Amino acid sequence: MEARLQALQARIRPHFLFNSLNAVLSLIRNEPRRAEAALEDLADLIRVLMRDGRAMTTLEKEIRLCRQYLSIEKIRLGERLKVQWERAGISDEVIFRAQIPTLLLQPLIENAVHYGVEPSTEPALIRIQLSHTLERIEIVITNPYNPYSGKGVAALPEGNQMALENIRERLALLYDVEGQLTTATSLGQFEVRASFPYVKSKVEAALAKPQGSR
Repeated sequence: MEARLQALQARIRPHFLFNSLNAVLSLIRNEPRRAEAALEDLADLIRVLMRDGRAMTTLEKEIRLCRQYLSIEKIRLGERLKVQWERAGISDEVIFRAQIPTLLLQPLIENAVHYGVEPSTEPALIRIQLSHTLERIEIVITNPYNPYSGKGVAALPEGNQMALENIRERLALLYDVEGQLTTATSLGQFEVRASFPYVKSKVEAALAKPQGSR
């Protein structure tokens, strides 16, 4: 299982790296401070990519990483990229304590950018909804979607299917049947829904123990 997790993690190679470097180069002369900030965000993303495939993180850290990623894409896509974060029944405490696999949320958001925003000539909204119910964490991401291929048949781009299957398999390896990833399309929107048990990070759980407990 550990070998399979490492192999799956190794396959997560963001499409945006090459484009991001070009975007930063375009800023260096006229907006050097913004270029420097973008390079710092990019360095953080690359650092996470180099982690062990079995590594876990907190939901708060993964959200922070996603915001860094989105700030880089904003340089490239400008006003076409619109992002809306929503929370339902999930407290700051849960966000800071919830343990999730490293690079679970970022590739899903990258998919939404790649297939929902890049093909559009108009502003395109990505919605990221976070919720906590019945000791489970649920993340729902929606983005604009053209449901028809050139032959008029509903179809998902092949790259999209591969990325989603990667995350689905990682969830299954880590959580068995309790980790789920589902997709749906409706009214020109593509939806990805990831659901898994709420497990407190080991560090946070240790801090939460009463003094004198073992």
